[in-house]
Amino acid sequence: MAESTTDNTVQKSATLLERLNLQERGWKFYAAASIPPIVVASLALWYYSSSRDGEAGASKDEDKKKSKRKAKKSKKSAKPADESAAASSSAAGASAGDASSSAGKPAGASTASVGEDDEERPESMTDAQIAALDGAALKKLAQSLKSRGNKFFQAKRYPKAIELYTQALRFDKDPVFYSNRAACYAAENDNDKVIADCTSALKLEPRYVKALMRRAQANENTERFRDSLYDFTTACILEDFNNTLAATSAERVLKKLAEAEARERIEKREPRLPSKSFISGYLNSFRSCGDEAVAAEGEQLSEADTLYNEALSFIALQDYANGIASIDKAVAAIDEAGTADGVLRADDIYSLSGMFSFLKSSLDMSAARLDKALEFNSKHVRSLLRKANLFTEKRDLDMVSQLLEMACEIEPENAEAFFQKGQVDFLKQDFAEAAKNYERAAGLDPDFVYPRIQLGVVQFKIGKMQDALATFKEAMERFPARSDLYNYYGEVLAEQGGPDDAITAFEKAIELDGANPLPYVNQAIAVFQSSGNADKALTLIQAALKVDSECELAVAALSQIYLQLGMFEESLSMLRRAVDLAKSEEEMVSAITFRETTAAQYRFMKEHPDLLNKMMGAMP
Repeated sequence: MAESTTDNTVQKSATLLERLNLQERGWKFYAAASIPPIVVASLALWYYSSSRDGEAGASKDEDKKKSKRKAKKSKKSAKPADESAAASSSAAGASAGDASSSAGKPAGASTASVGEDDEERPESMTDAQIAALDGAALKKLAQSLKSRGNKFFQAKRYPKAIELYTQALRFDKDPVFYSNRAACYAAENDNDKVIADCTSALKLEPRYVKALMRRAQANENTERFRDSLYDFTTACILEDFNNTLAATSAERVLKKLAEAEARERIEKREPRLPSKSFISGYLNSFRSCGDEAVAAEGEQLSEADTLYNEALSFIALQDYANGIASIDKAVAAIDEAGTADGVLRADDIYSLSGMFSFLKSSLDMSAARLDKALEFNSKHVRSLLRKANLFTEKRDLDMVSQLLEMACEIEPENAEAFFQKGQVDFLKQDFAEAAKNYERAAGLDPDFVYPRIQLGVVQFKIGKMQDALATFKEAMERFPARSDLYNYYGEVLAEQGGPDDAITAFEKAIELDGANPLPYVNQAIAVFQSSGNADKALTLIQAALKVDSECELAVAALSQIYLQLGMFEESLSMLRRAVDLAKSEEEMVSAITFRETTAAQYRFMKEHPDLLNKMMGAMP
């Protein structure tokens, strides 16, 4: 029986997550260069509008309205708590007991002048006298105090309004009174008291959206962004995602939270290399890392050149840590000597050092090393291409284009330069021009596989599926042992909606190179999406992580599968890991955004299981 209940809870939670749009993110969320722009809306102080009285200012018929209200006064005051928080929990059906969004006043407040002699004075009663009253009398007197408080609020006499709402609470612990008093504190910018009163209101009525919105704004004002996000998220859920202000406010707060944390993390963390699979993928987009230094007959290589050759050997073995150590020593040897005299590959030494600095996201150091390489050799095309990558990261595509044009002028037949031009066109979504540059690169160097891969991808992007398949098949005939070729081919097939053929391609990629984690991850995704076989998908991702424990795509995919299985703690653990692995500030913002969105929604599930069950029970 317990097992059945657990399964049911997981199913309900997963269904709710679908409504929260968590699963609309692509599987390659963290590999993307950026996320869609977050909507930013300005918000000073928000009060929900009332469905009854809430218009600012008196109309021409105000006298008539006042007489009608006066006639109804005794009848209304006899009703017990007619403006309950439960009735005002949604924006559309808010009661008159709370503060108005349009005028910043309690919704039932009259615009008549504030009087001191037209009401009863229950605030002078002692605690003993109050204790002797029955329930109906308590509510009647509480409503009287609240109504007077509304008038003072409208008159912007907030201390007096606070006093009256406080007195009303002596008679009746109505959440509306807490929320109205919070509105006064908000007007006085006393955010801590706003939070305290809204919290009291929500303890009495957890579905009180107005109190949630007020507390969310106060939390945002005091930079308690995580709590603010939770309140805005809860308001979205309670209002069935029809509360546009809550949604845009959640996005705004989420942006502030993610950007602040990412900025702080980037400033504090030491430069680090990305995963081995990421570095390998980056290096594969170039024909080589550099030309080996060869001494003239009868001469010996300099210390720097020897270390440079050693670095190239380590890189060929994918031993990047030792490769970096060797190239750093080579740079140090030149710097200590104070001259590059006798060094054959000074340009390549500084260029390779700049490349690794770029991979560590040390962009200033990378720029300095690449500039130094170009000082040694102004026509060093490899450094121009790497510098173009650097400015691509900085989103300065005009500078990228200039650098690539310089490279093509120096070496008009350089396949790498045209391939990189195609990559820039791809980023600009100029797919037709990208295809031309990929074709030119492939023609210039028939043994360069990546222009063919990207040509197939761009043909798929522009809807030329048959051309894309033909390009991949031709490439596979020419490069039958390239694992990465089969991996990309599988991705195109998966995007097309052919999971079986995609899985076959991924299996072939794994067969050709079991040390590449990406086809394991892609196969796991295809298996899970097509058959829902979670066990097999998890096994494949674990295999990917065994190959490369820091594979960003594997971590992201694992978090998604855990999420869809209702394993929220495990998913959040992977999302925290994804934040740690993010290579750039922009990627870190994306990872934090997903982590915080998931955490806020999971917190709602834990703190409001009763509301979750009611909501799920109402779903079709």
